Amino acid sequence: MSAVESIGGRRVFKFKASDGDFDRYSDRLNVKGWRVDGYNANGVVLYNHDDGASAAMTGAEPQLPIGKGRVYVEGDALMVDIEFDDEDEFAKKVERKVSKGILNAVSVRYLMLPGQYRQNERGGYDCDAQELLEVSVVTIPGNSRAVRSKSLDEAPDDLVERIATRVVELLDARAEAKSTDEDEAKSTDEDVEDEQKSEPDDEDVEDESKSTSEEDVEDEQKSEPDEDEDETKGFNAADAAKSFVEAFKGYIRGVKE
Repeated sequence: MSAVESIGGRRVFKFKASDGDFDRYSDRLNVKGWRVDGYNANGVVLYNHDDGASAAMTGAEPQLPIGKGRVYVEGDALMVDIEFDDEDEFAKKVERKVSKGILNAVSVRYLMLPGQYRQNERGGYDCDAQELLEVSVVTIPGNSRAVRSKSLDEAPDDLVERIATRVVELLDARAEAKSTDEDEAKSTDEDVEDEQKSEPDDEDVEDESKSTSEEDVEDEQKSEPDEDEDETKGFNAADAAKSFVEAFKGYIRGVKE
């Protein structure tokens, strides 16, 4: 699954926002207990949880949201897809640092629902249900696993080439195996034909009286091209591998050809 998807020309980044294990505050949040409808109706993404409250007290210019998010539960984790505001200069700076892997984490702000939490053995809280308030791109996350999903797009440069080489090997092996099977089948047919020729035929007279029209039909059938044979002859493993690689590159980068 790509960590960056191109949706209608927009770049969307995928992060793990939370899971069910202990975070740095010794809290555990039930993944199935997330209440996210309110957040998805107003999916603000902040930077370091700065919602402008401190600016209101100091008189400084408030920090506005840097993007919008959509959260959902996937497997054993709460995931968030983030789209940065490309008309906001600060948001664009954050996006560039996320793209480079300099900023790689998110953090959630949430409200434990009444009667749904209790203290655990580490001194934190186990929470069965909680409402998500906001998601932030952060420098240091409260949950060490709340990081950006790994992307094949950022894999080593030779990854695609290694895949291409392996594809060529597999295709060549398949073509060789098919050729060997055809040779063996042909050899078997020739052996059977030789045996038939060596046996006395009681119907020689009948064979000699075969009509010219029947022979013509046989000749026509022999001259008709074999579609499977033509497809095999026209198959080029290297070209097929190249096409696969291009399609694979497009898929992992979320690029629509």
